[in-house]
Amino acid sequence: MEFMFGILGTIGIAIAGLLYFIPAAIARKKIDFKLIFALNLFLGWTIIGWIWALIWACQKDTEPLGYYKPGYPGYTLENALRLKELQKQFDAGVLTKSNYDNGVKEILEAI
Repeated sequence: MEFMFGILGTIGIAIAGLLYFIPAAIARKKIDFKLIFALNLFLGWTIIGWIWALIWACQKDTEPLGYYKPGYPGYTLENALRLKELQKQFDAGVLTKSNYDNGVKEILEAI
């Protein structure tokens, strides 16, 4: 009988752990993954922290032009226009998410 409770307890803890880290699992491919994971890990037990992490994980990533502005290290108008064109193609469905991400990374690493 004690053996059964040990198995059920272990399974219960594993399921609770998986449920606890749902926000981190959703955010695994986001730019802010490390921050969302830290929020989930340290404040997820407060329920409010878990909901906050879940909402953050479900939000769309910030567009490159949202932070690529004059004053950004290495900012050029040419790169800004390339990023804007890349964003238009992605919004129109011409580019896949991975192609879009690779294009943004290529433009920003060239700086």
